[in-house]
Amino acid sequence: MRSETEMMDLIMNKAIEDDRIRAVAMDGSRANKNAVQDQYSDFDIVYFVRDVRDFTKNKSWINYFGDILIVQYPEDWYKDPYDYDSHDTFVYLIQFADGNRIDLTLVDIRNIEAEKYNNEPRIILLNKDNYKELVAIDNEKAFYIKPPKEMEFYNTCNEFRWLSLYIGKGLCREEFYFARYVYDVLLVEMFMKMLNWKIGIENNFNVTTGHYNKYLKRFLTADDMKELQGLFPSGMYEDMWDKLFLIYDYFHELEVIVADHFDYPYDNVEAKRVREFLYERRIRNE
Repeated sequence: MRSETEMMDLIMNKAIEDDRIRAVAMDGSRANKNAVQDQYSDFDIVYFVRDVRDFTKNKSWINYFGDILIVQYPEDWYKDPYDYDSHDTFVYLIQFADGNRIDLTLVDIRNIEAEKYNNEPRIILLNKDNYKELVAIDNEKAFYIKPPKEMEFYNTCNEFRWLSLYIGKGLCREEFYFARYVYDVLLVEMFMKMLNWKIGIENNFNVTTGHYNKYLKRFLTADDMKELQGLFPSGMYEDMWDKLFLIYDYFHELEVIVADHFDYPYDNVEAKRVREFLYERRIRNE
């Protein structure tokens, strides 16, 4: 596997030698001192180019960076194909056979004005023309957990309980994937919002748990992490029922903490009645 130095030399040498590339920035975890940085970290690179079409119509130029295992073009998707005659931003997601990965974004300098609104961590590696729009950002405030407005808090609580009923129905019918999808994706999303708000409260909303909550371990005790991991069910219906009640009760604990902090009302009667309804439905189904 090529080293970080080898990869950065490739990236920078290409930019320096190619007159069409006018500036280079690095985003992502490698630009964020608080992020995990290891051999699995992507190189999130932005090339600012004179004409993006020079780098999109013939894609073979990316072979310069090494032996490509697989590449993806997220801007050119079957539901929304890319206009190769345009100057729109284009992205190459490149996984190399040696384990390295470059997420390479190409921005036409015609669109550089939009960069002044970028507030995410960023390192400016090269700026041949001294574009004032390209500014280094050394903090991650853009990712900080944001306090909920009262309506968002209410909707999150209400949606969590509503989705719980979907899961109960799916379990009664033995609609396995329906119940799992609603649990693992939709319900857990509401749960994670509430858990993040509690973490935000405990840290004055000056922290982030990262993309898809990957840094939760930083903010939870070992016991908290064990409890969290225990919320995810196996493939057995009985276990899915058990975990539904576990996550339901955990969510309600979090809901009370967040509501009390912000002095928001919460519907304790609704929470109690929905839980009783789920319990009765489970008993009748046994």
